[in-house]
Amino acid sequence: MSTLLAPQRPSGIPDTQRLTSRPPHTSLLDRIALHIGLRLLIWSTRSPRLTLDREEHSRSYRTHTARAAREHGYTREALLAPRL
Repeated sequence: MSTLLAPQRPSGIPDTQRLTSRPPHTSLLDRIALHIGLRLLIWSTRSPRLTLDREEHSRSYRTHTARAAREHGYTREALLAPRL
């Protein structure tokens, strides 16, 4: 197809498809229902952490707790150390 023979706009800006009217707005009730539905879908597809592997969960919890305690101790010592 030759584009040189196609009708040209005088402005040089390509003509986009124009809708005859504005699309209808989604009502507030529909938006709330869609939002709740999306949240329910996301929630229903999750896999609870404890059902995956209890040992792995307890190990990661202990590791996290120990790290937080070490960081807290380091910060406490750094703040309470005498300044020279």
